[in-house]
Amino acid sequence: MKTIRSKMLLALFASMLVTVAFTVLFFIHLFDDILLNQVKEQLNGQTKKAVKIIRVDDLEDLDNDSFRFFIKDILFYADYFVIDGQDKIVASSSAGRVGMKLEGFPGTHEGYMILNGKKVLYSEAELSHKQFRVILYSPLSSLRAMYIPLFRTTLLSIAASFVVILLIGLFAVWRTVQPLNRLKEAVNKYEPNMPDRDQFLQADHTEIGELIQTFQLMSNRIDDHHRHQLEFLQNVSHELKTPLMSIQGYVYAIQDQVVSTDQGLDIIATQSQRLIDMVGKLIQLSRLETVDEEWPVAVIDLKNMAEEAVYLLMPTALQRGIHLTAKANSFIVETAGEQLFQILLNLLQNAVRHTETQVKLTLELSGDDHADWIFHVDDDGPGLNEHDGQHIFRRFYTGNNGVTGLGLTISKQLATRLHADLVYSDSPLGGARFSLRHYPAEREIQHQGA
Repeated sequence: MKTIRSKMLLALFASMLVTVAFTVLFFIHLFDDILLNQVKEQLNGQTKKAVKIIRVDDLEDLDNDSFRFFIKDILFYADYFVIDGQDKIVASSSAGRVGMKLEGFPGTHEGYMILNGKKVLYSEAELSHKQFRVILYSPLSSLRAMYIPLFRTTLLSIAASFVVILLIGLFAVWRTVQPLNRLKEAVNKYEPNMPDRDQFLQADHTEIGELIQTFQLMSNRIDDHHRHQLEFLQNVSHELKTPLMSIQGYVYAIQDQVVSTDQGLDIIATQSQRLIDMVGKLIQLSRLETVDEEWPVAVIDLKNMAEEAVYLLMPTALQRGIHLTAKANSFIVETAGEQLFQILLNLLQNAVRHTETQVKLTLELSGDDHADWIFHVDDDGPGLNEHDGQHIFRRFYTGNNGVTGLGLTISKQLATRLHADLVYSDSPLGGARFSLRHYPAEREIQHQGA
């Protein structure tokens, strides 16, 4: 049984059987106690009656027809015998026992004893004017025969209750499983970006309703992801097509001798390198999201890394008339240096490409539990609007300028693997600020110097 319905029915059936078993056992025990207590009271009363008869009349006047009592409107007769000081039976409701010695008599006022292989309930009283004792008894087998009709009625009531509870349980299981089956059908029919597809069931405040709502949110995320993939493929196809068309055009131009060979080859080489860089970024992004590779860790000085990144981009900045500076104190950390350096280069390249006059790289040492250190890359360019600022790191996002922004997406992935976060905010210089915040999830070896 692997379905929820079968498991719930099995659990319901097992619990009902256990409940019925305990109910029957407790009922028998309770009814037995009540019945035996009533019989004891009746035997005690009949024993006192026998004592009065013996005081007035002789032993031969005893008759078991006189010792009658009713239990639940059922007539019972109590048997008797009278024993002397040596436990010898001198009178009995059964003439065959007279003259025999009573064996195994407990000697208590009331209780149980074995008589002729049967367990009987007895009551005993002593005659004050004679050295005799009167014992009245009744076999338990005859008393417990009363159980049969009452037990039959009880079982019928329990069986009827069992059927009613089972029907209620079946209805409850059906009501529980029905929305799950409908949800399963909806999931089986689900296809991303199908405008005519049916919505999932209406969610409510139950656990199943929360599950339905979770599937609805999941389907929305899948739709968004699928849409972003399509947009990304369209944008990447366009960007790949542009240099390819340029290469093809200059090949034809060289063949037709419209441009010189050297000029055409320069353009072809430039566009080929552009294609190689773009494919390399796509491969790197795919590896970051699918491959959990180990990065080599080294002890580095963040100040030296910041100055080296600025030094590499200085020619490009000077060519565009950009003032590029780095401000950082010596700070020793143990981290994946190659990946951290790539993030800094990506941020500085974007800043130099979009700024107007200056770009500034700053290392901030916080020294608290929120962040160990923070790199800020500020520029005085136009910055980003609110919408672009919220989505600039999202995979497959295309900004207003039509650029796919793979560099920032890769930087975001690298930062996450380095226990850091990459965020955007407005810069004090008037443009954009990208901040790389490292968090002490795994405490790094660090040292601060002058």
